[in-house]
Amino acid sequence: MLLSTELLRMRLQRVLESHAENERMLDAYWQWATNPTPPVSGYALEENEGFIATGLLMRYGSPAIEEVSRLSASCRDLVSSGASVFELQQTIMLLLGGPLGAALRAGMARRIAAPLPGRRALAAWLKARAIWRAAPDRPEWTLGEFDWSLGQDLESLEKDLQSTIFRTLFGGPHDLLREALAAGVINRLYYRSPSGRVEAKFRPGPRILVKEICWLDQ
Repeated sequence: MLLSTELLRMRLQRVLESHAENERMLDAYWQWATNPTPPVSGYALEENEGFIATGLLMRYGSPAIEEVSRLSASCRDLVSSGASVFELQQTIMLLLGGPLGAALRAGMARRIAAPLPGRRALAAWLKARAIWRAAPDRPEWTLGEFDWSLGQDLESLEKDLQSTIFRTLFGGPHDLLREALAAGVINRLYYRSPSGRVEAKFRPGPRILVKEICWLDQ
């Protein structure tokens, strides 16, 4: 019997509240929820554990196997109680997009705004992209959350980074894809297609407002 949407939300809220001040765990849950492998390919949940742990290690600088094991056990418990993986993923993203994800979003904004040449270049590029993608129904410039083309755009930046104006402003060369991974702007996750093809895909971190990256509006 499937858990009702409301009961699932209540249970997940309790779980995430227990990690409200633990940015690493919130980050792990976000990555788990944005796993790109579709249900027809079996979700590849176990295969993604190593990718999640690597992202946490890169971002926070210490091994994360224990956190990922706890995350996986918690999600397995909810699935065995009747939650579908898809609804679990959607509910995690919904909750972490609200007050429960405040520490995760604040950490991401802090890392983007770190006083490092590569991060300043990344932040400037993210702001320019957010302005370019602005729409009447989105009056504030945002980045992340369901912006599935973000990783692809970062992968194809090499030519732009060699422009005279960019190198004059920010020096370089800079690997903005790696900077984005280290900041939490994107996550590198395991993907298996319905045909069995395997590759890494980039999925965005949680949504933040560009104005939350402090130095950009100075």
